[in-house]
Amino acid sequence: MIKYFWAKLARDGKPGISVYDHMVNVGCVAQCFTETFPILLEWFKLQSSVIGSLVALHDIGKISPGFQQKCEAWLEENGLSRTARNGCWDTAMELDHGKVSHAAIQAFLLRLGIDRDTAKYVSAVLGAHHGRLNPPNDRGYRPQKLISDSGSGIDWDAERMANAYMIWNHFARENTLFELSDGSPALWWLAGLTSVADWIGSDERFFPPERENNKAVFQTSSREALTAIGFQKFEYIKNLSFHDLFHDKGKPGIRWNPNGMQEKTLASVTGRGVYIVEAPMGMGKTEAALWAAYQLLVSGKATGIYFALPTQATSNRMHLRMNEFVRRICRTSSAIRLVHSNSWLTAQAAEVSPTATNFDSASEDARIGRDWFYSAKRALIAPFGVGTIDQALLGVVAAKHFFVRHFALAGKVVILDEIHSYDLYTGTLIDKLVTTLEGLGCTVIILSATLTGKRHAQILPFLENGTGGEKKCSYPLITGRQEGRMLKPVSAEQPKPKVVKVDFLAREPAIEATMMVARKGGIVLWICNTIAAAQNQYKTFIKLAEQYEFPVGLLHSRFPYWKRQELENEWMERFGKNDSVRRASILVSTQVVEQSVDLDADLLITELAPTDMLLQRLGRLWRHERKQRPITKARFCIIKEEKTLGEFRKMDSKMIVEILGGKAHVYDPFVLLRSLQLWKNYPEIVIPTQIRELIEATYEDRDDDPESWRKLFDDRFVRNSNARFIASMNSNYWQPQLPDAEGIQTRLNEVPTVSVVLCRSLNKREAVFVDNTLEKLGGDEFRLSIAKAIHRNIVKVPEYCFAEDTINACSAFTGYIFGKQSAAIVADGGAVEISGLKIGIRLFYSNKLGLVIEKQS
Repeated sequence: MIKYFWAKLARDGKPGISVYDHMVNVGCVAQCFTETFPILLEWFKLQSSVIGSLVALHDIGKISPGFQQKCEAWLEENGLSRTARNGCWDTAMELDHGKVSHAAIQAFLLRLGIDRDTAKYVSAVLGAHHGRLNPPNDRGYRPQKLISDSGSGIDWDAERMANAYMIWNHFARENTLFELSDGSPALWWLAGLTSVADWIGSDERFFPPERENNKAVFQTSSREALTAIGFQKFEYIKNLSFHDLFHDKGKPGIRWNPNGMQEKTLASVTGRGVYIVEAPMGMGKTEAALWAAYQLLVSGKATGIYFALPTQATSNRMHLRMNEFVRRICRTSSAIRLVHSNSWLTAQAAEVSPTATNFDSASEDARIGRDWFYSAKRALIAPFGVGTIDQALLGVVAAKHFFVRHFALAGKVVILDEIHSYDLYTGTLIDKLVTTLEGLGCTVIILSATLTGKRHAQILPFLENGTGGEKKCSYPLITGRQEGRMLKPVSAEQPKPKVVKVDFLAREPAIEATMMVARKGGIVLWICNTIAAAQNQYKTFIKLAEQYEFPVGLLHSRFPYWKRQELENEWMERFGKNDSVRRASILVSTQVVEQSVDLDADLLITELAPTDMLLQRLGRLWRHERKQRPITKARFCIIKEEKTLGEFRKMDSKMIVEILGGKAHVYDPFVLLRSLQLWKNYPEIVIPTQIRELIEATYEDRDDDPESWRKLFDDRFVRNSNARFIASMNSNYWQPQLPDAEGIQTRLNEVPTVSVVLCRSLNKREAVFVDNTLEKLGGDEFRLSIAKAIHRNIVKVPEYCFAEDTINACSAFTGYIFGKQSAAIVADGGAVEISGLKIGIRLFYSNKLGLVIEKQS
């Protein structure tokens, strides 16, 4: 007689915790979570006992010959070794227990009287707890190799049903009926909760197999586990004013009062829904959104906050502001432990992140669990998180474990910053994300300084005649939809206008202007469109500044994490609000500084970019009121193109792209031409008065474009149509699962990259990384210190730099990096030694330039 069926292996390879006990552990975790956040149950109209029962059933498929045969000791204990060999249990039986769970749960729910549609979809998502969805079937899902008569004398179907009834009786106080369809937001939330609860319920620190098993112990262990990783109710300090939330502690005598836009945002954002806040750069949209989020948290209408930004660099800075904000609103310091998307790289991560142990498929499942608790994804699960929008967007494409993101974001205030800065593919996904979040009971606050009327209507398609009269004439503006009800648009008073002089300068005169302002003690920001251009411009300034004492800095995305953090901290402070640390300096950067960072330059030089990006960059110019500056007027200089506007109008489309150079591969060539044409007509602009005028004029339909420009527009239309189609295809959840890769699935034109780990030396026993960290290698056990060292020293190298099929993964790093990876040795002179590069491509690294890619002709 079979005593029990195993679910997890012990460290000695023998059977560990039973299937039943593991299912109860996981069900209790799920039930405790829903009881901690009852607002979600109210929204989804479900009961915690039902949730606990359903989630617990996830591993019922482990009661199957294909799974049980994976432990030879269990077969021997039950006298089934010969039977398993003769019956070919390792090939003839279904090895994927998720598929068996899918089939068994559907049959069980039908026996309970659950309607067929609900049983079909619920069983499919519960069986997908390892991230692999199998198609639902009205007649009952049945894996190809699911054979009940395995020659063992065990009635596997009966055993599964018996355990299922035991689980249901453990949690459900009655056979409560419920309904969930393919279109129910709660369906994917349930799927995500199941995966996360399974990871937590597999952590032997909280659920040791030798523990006493009774309801009280199950529940106590679950509460302890959830509290340890931050899933707890927080006590918020009530009645905090705007000053209390945002005042600068370094300036105790100054009273911080909200402006009109911030007050009207607070008055508008009072419940679940979708809101768009349009206001100029530097007017305090972030504070407006966080103030509204605070009111929702205090009133019990939200479970947390996720602040989504366009890039890693912007999220790096925002986490500092969020840390301080959360510290001020929460009575317990534990609330801030999981804020930043890279917080797992800090020492505290080891204390609060669960490690799933002894998975039956350790090479895959344990890695996936660790990836969610030791990576950028962690910011989604945390009650308060800051990260890139890509992590949220991976919840609306068919990426593996997309549904975990539904669970992670449900009920939160989700702030989407700088929403205008995406192409049509990503924009289409954003539209679906907004709708999805609304269905998950979220409050979505969208922030933008440069949103077109057309884009506004796509996100919130409820105003009459496209954008509505008020939309066209008002700025700043707050619009929204609250619990399905359209809100009347609310306008706010504009800040004091700022006149900015616009110059088109050749590169040499722009360099001279930069050096002149720096010599006068000014701070200059020079923004390039590509990393290579930024590196070259930085080298130019380094040579010119040798005879002066002012520093020159460089910021881009091809520095390893540790160095990027150092540079960001230094230069954000130099360019910040504090007058006492402002000194003459020049910062050369890519687009990483154009949005969501509080930089204040005396002079700004930029390469040509689309109007909305130029306006964002302009937002870093004279951002704060100061008593004194080295120049008398705000000056915005755009680097001249090699050809005049008239010459561009006479070229064919192919030549235009060639002349525009690298920027034409970063931005749409047609939009670049329109932007160039528009800005040539503005020797000065008034901010924010003319922001909407400039944006709309760039994208308006016109009849006077030359034929070559129309060709570029037609090419753009084709690309956009294709992008919209691909976005629609990729967001079909039931298609084969896509890799869970940030950027690849969320940015259509994103260049595929290889994660290259920079080392000083590397062998089988140890690695010395480029930041001089030394780690001993070897062994099968996951070590957080190695994971930190690896990810602190990664740079992303475009895949096109490597010859086809020549990327050699480093075996010592395989368990710590997802996706394509390789290791490189940085020699004393900076040359990077790595196998697989194409002929003619060389890599160099220095702490000043970052990774340099040289292409020899």
